[in-house]
Amino acid sequence: MKKLILCIDRDDDIGSKTGIDTPIIGRKANLKAAVKLGLKDPEDSDTNSLFSAISTYDNLKKKGEDVVIATVCGSQSIGYKSDLKLSSELDVVLKELTPDTVVIVSDGAEDEYVTPIVSSKVDISHVKTVYIKQSESVENIYYMLVKSLQEERAKKKILLPISLALLVYGFFGIIGLAWDIFMTGGEALIGLSGYALTIISFILGVYIFVRIHDLDQKMYNYYKDIRDAISTAAVWLPFTVVGVLIVLGGAAAGWNAVTEMLDESPLIQILTFFQTVIWWWIVGIFLHELGQVIHIYLSQGKIKKSFWAVVTSLLALTFILWGTFDYIQVMIYGEEVMSVLPMVAVNMTLGLCIAILGGLTHRAVKGNDEQEDE
Repeated sequence: MKKLILCIDRDDDIGSKTGIDTPIIGRKANLKAAVKLGLKDPEDSDTNSLFSAISTYDNLKKKGEDVVIATVCGSQSIGYKSDLKLSSELDVVLKELTPDTVVIVSDGAEDEYVTPIVSSKVDISHVKTVYIKQSESVENIYYMLVKSLQEERAKKKILLPISLALLVYGFFGIIGLAWDIFMTGGEALIGLSGYALTIISFILGVYIFVRIHDLDQKMYNYYKDIRDAISTAAVWLPFTVVGVLIVLGGAAAGWNAVTEMLDESPLIQILTFFQTVIWWWIVGIFLHELGQVIHIYLSQGKIKKSFWAVVTSLLALTFILWGTFDYIQVMIYGEEVMSVLPMVAVNMTLGLCIAILGGLTHRAVKGNDEQEDE
């Protein structure tokens, strides 16, 4: 009876971190993957799973059993996509090795969600879960907690909702403070201590959000790009600067429009702000993208083909939003809807037509590029 030692990595840490194609079949290939993963990330529990699977294989081999070993991986997008990839890789392994029974080796309960997939294709004789030994000290528990929160999945599942909740709570508190200062002047600062919790929440939310997405490192990289652009006289920098100034000018124009409508409801003020700034911001983004296109063409002799898709998408979204804002304002003011509906319909239709045109053009260009590559 041939027995398959099957190591399962549902979230594809092995494939994504080592770059090895999966499934991994054979002792030599699995040992190579285990060593490579251990050198890449010594703290990854999948390293232990691989070595445990190899150890189980060796022990059964010494006892004279007919055993083979393989590793299958899913995807970092846990769920349907990862399980579909696992099932596909398992079919490849079963077709090549033709085992009679399987011993599953995994690093936790998440990988064992795929047990029904395996059992539907071949008999399972045993499931082995590998746990990493740790001392019971508080220091090690704290260390494990910190390390787990550094994982991308933990950041998105745990820290991101917390940061968003803190940001929303703090944002509305700061808006309330700004409104009090605007209406009453310096007298609002007397009760500033009452806003301490919301301000702290907002700052903490911003900090967590920045750490989750590594925005500090991205900002530093952007600073280096700007510094290099200045030293090399890159074309994109003046376009980006003008674009940013236009965006700021649009924000100032929107704020000015809002201050002239203090008697209106907050919803009307918000709609007025976005109606005022939307074309300013579109022009600013367009200039930034245009600068990138010119820079790439001058430095590499290539045309940035995504530029057309960006422009058409922005224009389509702008016309659709413009029509939506108009319709909402008419409904709020209670004016005659029929007199404005034609303009709303024109904006919406124009936006959809531009989106379709952009999609067709982008598809045609992409198709031509693929034909040229062939």
